[in-house]
Amino acid sequence: MKDGETKPPAEGAAKPSPRRRPGEKPFIPFVRFEDVVVRCGHVVQFGLMPDGKDRFREDRRKKAISRDCKACREKKQQQEQEAARLRRIEREANKVQQPRTEKTPGRLPDGSQFEVRYDAAKEQWSGTLTVPTPQGAPLTFTGSGSGLFPLLSSLDKQYRAALG
Repeated sequence: MKDGETKPPAEGAAKPSPRRRPGEKPFIPFVRFEDVVVRCGHVVQFGLMPDGKDRFREDRRKKAISRDCKACREKKQQQEQEAARLRRIEREANKVQQPRTEKTPGRLPDGSQFEVRYDAAKEQWSGTLTVPTPQGAPLTFTGSGSGLFPLLSSLDKQYRAALG
């Protein structure tokens, strides 16, 4: 045999068991059950496997005791889903009740223009923002900045200050 190869199982050897799928019963069935009181105060059945076959029994018991029973967990999940549904409905109602006002426009009007130039000697951007108005005469704002985004933000702030 070469390196990395495994030899086939001998005749009569136990075959490896397939991986356990979610929802399947445990490989080793419980032989008896005992009652344990869980966090919510209810009593639930705790399954015990044959002695020597359950090395995680104490950890499973701790986990079972530290959580609510299945009915309480389902009830809590339903309550959380209902609360989330009510929050969604309330959020939608708030959107309908609070339309945008003219004092705080979200976007520049249609037809607005930015004109920017970069001066390499000064390492600075300069530019203008021209915004059309319903009266016909456009508003013009000028400015300069060390970067393009700060310049555009400055011009936008000038426009919004002129509105208010």
